Amino acid sequence: MVESIQENAENFTRFVLLLPENEAAAWLSPDARKVSLAMRLAHRPGALLASLAPFAKHAVNLLKIESRPIHGRPWEYQFFMDVEAGDVARLDQALAEVRSATSELRVLGRYVAASR
Repeated sequence: MVESIQENAENFTRFVLLLPENEAAAWLSPDARKVSLAMRLAHRPGALLASLAPFAKHAVNLLKIESRPIHGRPWEYQFFMDVEAGDVARLDQALAEVRSATSELRVLGRYVAASR
């Protein structure tokens, strides 16, 4: 393994390990407090606010949010997010509430955050 090969100290690369769901639990660290998400919302006023409020309620930090158009559905967007919590229980509570406020929520990855 080679370390420090980047030219820019602020350049970070993410790697993804894909596993069948029944094997993924063995790789999930109890410290996995950072999550990458994809969510879709109903096309109505306040939908984004309703989906983000549980994160604030449970002290989950929103690290990144991007919107991308949904192919074949004009004016509708999918949101990609990275969030991080101080503890796993609060993160799980927030995700349960977010799921009920979205038309679709997918957890793309759950992992230990890099040290700062």
